[in-house]
Amino acid sequence: MSIVNSILATIRFEMSRVMTLQRLGVALVMALFPPAMVAVLDRSGALAAPEFVISVLCGMICLLSLLLWATSNVYTELEGRSWTFVTSRPFGRWSILFGKFLIAFVWSFLISWTALTICMLIGLNADFLTEASKLRIWFYLSVLLFLASMVYSAIFSFLGVIIQRRAMVVAVGYFLIVEIVCALIPAVIGKLAMTYHMMSLLSQWLGWIIPDPQAEQEFAALYGQYPQWVHLGAIFLMTFIMLGASAIVIRAREYITLEDAQV
Repeated sequence: MSIVNSILATIRFEMSRVMTLQRLGVALVMALFPPAMVAVLDRSGALAAPEFVISVLCGMICLLSLLLWATSNVYTELEGRSWTFVTSRPFGRWSILFGKFLIAFVWSFLISWTALTICMLIGLNADFLTEASKLRIWFYLSVLLFLASMVYSAIFSFLGVIIQRRAMVVAVGYFLIVEIVCALIPAVIGKLAMTYHMMSLLSQWLGWIIPDPQAEQEFAALYGQYPQWVHLGAIFLMTFIMLGASAIVIRAREYITLEDAQV
């Protein structure tokens, strides 16, 4: 069996797990949360910066779905006592890694993209965005959600490979420290945060959308240093590095199963 067939088999099995009433219900709640918040804010007259609010809410849902599905790639198999069977198959470890990466990537993008699309439809009815900007905002935010789903799925998959039981907690800590704090540091370390590149692309594609006009010059000085291809290259490079490192670790590492722990 080739590695492609093995990965496809993992994807089919994971899709059967995803298509359950419980998981579909969770996905529906997450997808409807941003539109509900946008509708409430618009009705109350508190939607001062709709582009910023929509991007933050949809990005939050994207990360939340990745925390649920990307970080548990190895631990789910260990807890379900299927790790030994999976790893006995040809390319079993890599099929688990890449199959679950693709499922988490696509699933988180679909959830966040659905939320974004409904938010845009609410904006179309409520008319809190100009007609010319609606399609443009929807398109560029869709691209950013696609990129975020891809790169953070790779990063969280790597964390799930090296840390099993507390991978979700570590992923939250990673995001708070590296992707938020370090991204604000005007040094080389700040460029390692993917939010730096995401915010740079957001500002270049949609302009200034943050509801703080006084900070625009400081933001431009911090995030407006490089062209778009640099930020896109950094995002794709980080994805390949994280997936490559995950493939090396999961291939070489021995994991303790529940059966081994009980001996």
